[in-house]
Amino acid sequence: MSNTVGLSSRQTEIINRLGRNGFVSTAELATSLAVSDMTIRRDTRDLAARGIVRVVHGGVSLLHGALHTTDFAERADHESLAKEVIATACQALISPRETIIIDAGTTAFEVARCLPNDFRGTIITNSAPVIQQGLRLRSARTICLGGELLQDSHAFAGEMTLAAVNHLRAQKAFMGVAALHADGLYVDRDLELPVKRALIQAADEVIVVATSGKMNHSAIVHLMDFNAVDVLVTDAPVPAAIAKALERASVRVIVAGPAA
Repeated sequence: MSNTVGLSSRQTEIINRLGRNGFVSTAELATSLAVSDMTIRRDTRDLAARGIVRVVHGGVSLLHGALHTTDFAERADHESLAKEVIATACQALISPRETIIIDAGTTAFEVARCLPNDFRGTIITNSAPVIQQGLRLRSARTICLGGELLQDSHAFAGEMTLAAVNHLRAQKAFMGVAALHADGLYVDRDLELPVKRALIQAADEVIVVATSGKMNHSAIVHLMDFNAVDVLVTDAPVPAAIAKALERASVRVIVAGPAA
């Protein structure tokens, strides 16, 4: 970005969060940075005057449009630290030249965002925001699964997407979910279910990425049981009932932390 000389540490942090999420609300910034809404507005007005960001209703966004909307960015900002430590831990599971599937969803998106600039492997994805990250990774190959773009989840779905998945194979799949219970993994609706299951079948190793806030969370559509999972990466110890189910299914659990 240009015109960044003389920025405060707080303004730099605002820019970093925008690079991760595309939008951050004024209220969230004020709370997390322990300052007043007025202070955040002064910071963001200064950044806007420098031509770095755009001040919008309720917060601040990237100056140039990203391939995700305010709604996606707000969901990405929820439990953002947990998602970041999970994604950082996932980098140790990825070889520099292997083929990986990155599912739609904000936690899986964070895995893509944390990939190093010199990653030389192949990314297969049905996520429009992950495609955007592919543009950053100049040494990587990105395979975009076509189909109908769902506006709320920013995922491609439908028969065309399924047909594309059926011709592909990956070493690892990084899958997001809406909830985990002792009887398996859940999503909020069945519209994306066939594609998610196809992505799971297309990978040699299935890695579920889920924040601790997803544990025993409410969701209505059963995606799969733990026998289909090889690794779970989360940010806090797993509740006892879920931990027992994971152990029975021989799922490796990685609890990531700030130092991961």
